[in-house]
Amino acid sequence: MTSLVRTATSQHGLLSTAQIRAEGVSEPAQTRLVAAGVLAPVRRGVLRLAGAGPSWEQELMAATLAPGPQRVASHRSALRLWGLRSRDDALEVSVRRPATGALRGIVVHRSVDLEPCDITECDNVALTSVARTLCDAGLIFPATEVQRLVDHAIATEMVTATELRRVRERVGEHGRNGVIKLDAAVDGLPAGAAATDSGPEIALLRVIEDAGLPAPTLQHPVQLPGGTRFIDVAYPAFRLALEYDGVDEHTRVDRFVDDRVRQNELVVRGWTILRYTHVQLRDRPWEVITQIRRVLPQRSGPTSPSLAEG
Repeated sequence: MTSLVRTATSQHGLLSTAQIRAEGVSEPAQTRLVAAGVLAPVRRGVLRLAGAGPSWEQELMAATLAPGPQRVASHRSALRLWGLRSRDDALEVSVRRPATGALRGIVVHRSVDLEPCDITECDNVALTSVARTLCDAGLIFPATEVQRLVDHAIATEMVTATELRRVRERVGEHGRNGVIKLDAAVDGLPAGAAATDSGPEIALLRVIEDAGLPAPTLQHPVQLPGGTRFIDVAYPAFRLALEYDGVDEHTRVDRFVDDRVRQNELVVRGWTILRYTHVQLRDRPWEVITQIRRVLPQRSGPTSPSLAEG
């Protein structure tokens, strides 16, 4: 029973009858556990461990554990699990066609192109990957909302533009309508975004483009002591460098030190460096633009950008 408790704990308090049988608990024994209040039926083939309070995640998990073809959280439910949507929508799952798999109280989408590569886990619930979820979003949301979701997912580094292009190419072979809006969202990324898979850089480019500023250069090379270094986003003619500051607990100390050495070398050579965080790009974009505009006109004359500039 100990192993079943561990399994239930990892599954929002739930167990499938198949999982219970796999631990050697017979059906009569399961019936006795239900009668004793140790287990409680949730839906056919799914039981809840005593003491595990109901939750939205538990209802969704029950749908994926129910007997029948493999079902995975998808569409609005997957968006909520990924943190891209917060509304309390109807529960939605996907199953590979031609399987049926209807469930009481659950919206079941039957997909001919749901592949193993589209399935992953979040909070221990099986669901569609971020890229596949955004593709499916095109079936249920207007293009403006799909663009917002794509922008946010890329800006927070949940997915890359390359991953979105791959899923649209594969799923698009089946003529799926959602791909049209995903295509538009990827094509609607800021100018220059195709040159990078960095979410923060794309978010910064979006802020700059929306403000009507000239398009900057990505990964601009500069020759410094020790070799060629690259600036994330730059206006080389004005020696203005824009950098993203992320909070990463895994950042190595030597990487941090190296970045600061590079920054000092650039400043000594006449570069202005502005650093921004995700919170600034998301909540205070006008602050970012105001600072960039203040710096650009201050340059009395553009310098000639080159790899050897110092």
